[in-house]
Amino acid sequence: MTEVNEERVHEIFNTISEDYDKMNSIISFKQHDLWRAQTMKKMGNLTGQKVLDLCCGTGDWLLDLAEAVGESGQATGLDFSENMLAIAQAKVAKRGDKNIELIQGNAMELPFANQQFDVVTIGYGLRNTPNYLTVLSEIYRVLKPGGRAVCIETSHPTLPVYKQAFELYFENIMPLFGKLFAKSYEEYRWLQKSAKDFPNAKVLKDLFEQAGFSAVEYKMHGGGAVATHFAKKSLKPKSNIRIGK
Repeated sequence: MTEVNEERVHEIFNTISEDYDKMNSIISFKQHDLWRAQTMKKMGNLTGQKVLDLCCGTGDWLLDLAEAVGESGQATGLDFSENMLAIAQAKVAKRGDKNIELIQGNAMELPFANQQFDVVTIGYGLRNTPNYLTVLSEIYRVLKPGGRAVCIETSHPTLPVYKQAFELYFENIMPLFGKLFAKSYEEYRWLQKSAKDFPNAKVLKDLFEQAGFSAVEYKMHGGGAVATHFAKKSLKPKSNIRIGK
């Protein structure tokens, strides 16, 4: 089991920030854009809503969300890597969005009051946190009653042959791509291990429910390599107690 050390994760993402977008396209064969688009379509009309994108990284999903909520909405991006946020800020400045706020912060201890957001998203960030349930509980806390959580994250294929081929690719070739294209072999080796140790889609669904969410469902992508989870906070939510690290 890969131990998630916050200081190490911070160092990793600061190190790979300049090559992060390029490497995502290489590793997923540009399918990550398609999976995000499919997720956005299922999320429906977001006009005027207040959304939070956790572990927003270089801001690609955040920009999509800002466009979807429109001028009457607000999109907030939070990440703990200042280098990733600097790239996101440059994208925001280039596009000229006025409804985006970027904050450096920790997904384990969100700097927001209870019941602030209509939607909270997190893309490929949950597996790099020390305690998944703590993060999900924090998401639940800051959502308004009736609000929604959406998570895109790596998962584990089960189809014979494809499963073995995927594991071979992810364990051996992905870190090699990191070395060849980003000079970051150890960083991508660590990220491969974090994905390997991350729960499958069914277990993650159970964790959402433990955090208090209802109507939890998920959609698989890439033959099971990635899953999007959709969850709701009840209009009459259970009391949510902050879970310690």
